[in-house]
Amino acid sequence: MDAANRSLSDALRASFSILKGIMMVLVVLYLFSNVRRVDSHEEALVLRLGKLQPEVQQPGLVWSMPFPLDEIVRLPTKQSNTFTVESHSFQRRANDRNKPLSFISWPPGMGLHPTIDGALMTADGGLVHTKWKITYKIDRVDRYVSNVLSRETEAAEELIKTFVETCGIHVGSEVTADELIRTKVEYVQDEIKHRVNQRLTGIDSGILVTRIEMHEPTPPIAVRDSFDATQRSENFKQKRLRDAEQVRDRVINEAGGEAGIRILSILDAIDQGGTAEQPLAYWHKELDRVLLEESEGMAGRMIKDAGAYLAIVSGQMQSDVELYRTLLPEYERNPHLLVNRLWEQTKKDIFTNPRVTKIYRPGNSPFRIRIGLDPEHTRKEEARRLQEQEFDPASLMPARAVPLGPEFD
Repeated sequence: MDAANRSLSDALRASFSILKGIMMVLVVLYLFSNVRRVDSHEEALVLRLGKLQPEVQQPGLVWSMPFPLDEIVRLPTKQSNTFTVESHSFQRRANDRNKPLSFISWPPGMGLHPTIDGALMTADGGLVHTKWKITYKIDRVDRYVSNVLSRETEAAEELIKTFVETCGIHVGSEVTADELIRTKVEYVQDEIKHRVNQRLTGIDSGILVTRIEMHEPTPPIAVRDSFDATQRSENFKQKRLRDAEQVRDRVINEAGGEAGIRILSILDAIDQGGTAEQPLAYWHKELDRVLLEESEGMAGRMIKDAGAYLAIVSGQMQSDVELYRTLLPEYERNPHLLVNRLWEQTKKDIFTNPRVTKIYRPGNSPFRIRIGLDPEHTRKEEARRLQEQEFDPASLMPARAVPLGPEFD
């Protein structure tokens, strides 16, 4: 019996020793059971008895007291997260699921279903379907866990989705359908992002939306063809307007040079009747000044040519007056002699002028001489001047008639 008792006692002691070793190992494992690795794109927080600890754990190994005393919450704060919001898009029918948007067509009479088809109502009373691609990150993990009361990113996406739906409705109601689809896409995206971030900041969520992209904006499928036709007409109209503006600018530049726009504004002011501060007399004076001092191009050339013609006419008239005053005493002394002398000089000028066609006729029979340019010669001379864009103010001088006697024309 003693030997049996000793054997039993030894076995029990050995069993207790093994059990104590196992218990010590289990205690050590339990103490280190809450060791977590925080990845490079993550940050972690510790909840101690459900209370959030203020220190944010950076990437690396993080040790905390074992559960249920502590709990480590890891969240991706240093990477961007992306998801899609389709609340404002129409629900694709079964036969349209794999088709590109441009190939989807609905039969006549098929409209939107209010329970499954979403849309934005625009300022002009139109409807637009669209999807939103949201890119965000958890900017402050402590605020996110404290105020959003979540340990997963799904809660952030649900919160952002709610704000995007609301802000999308507000912004969409401020623009037209064409602006939402084509001309103000960047504005709409930036404005929705701004308003969503304002709301996220207002609740101190610790979330930051970095980008919002609008995908597949389209009018309802049933009216898309009509919308596209209207847009093509509008594009054609805008193109014609741009072409007209280019022609206008070219014509203005050719007509008045850099002063052309100024001349147009003055003419508009004259058409409007002027104002009390600047009456019509002021604008007429200003128009004369700009035309004479600043105009270039065709108007400038015409004004310069007119000035040259004025100088020629004035000089010729002055020369005629001086000639008349010189010849008058001689005419009073011997008119017949003076007339003969003038006639001889005139004949010499006529027959030596290369622009006068001379006709020689034998015999002594009388005939008349028509003084003037040959029409064919005149036509060729005008063609040459037009081709060379030459202006001769002297060509505008009126023909001078010298009385030569009743037997000559």
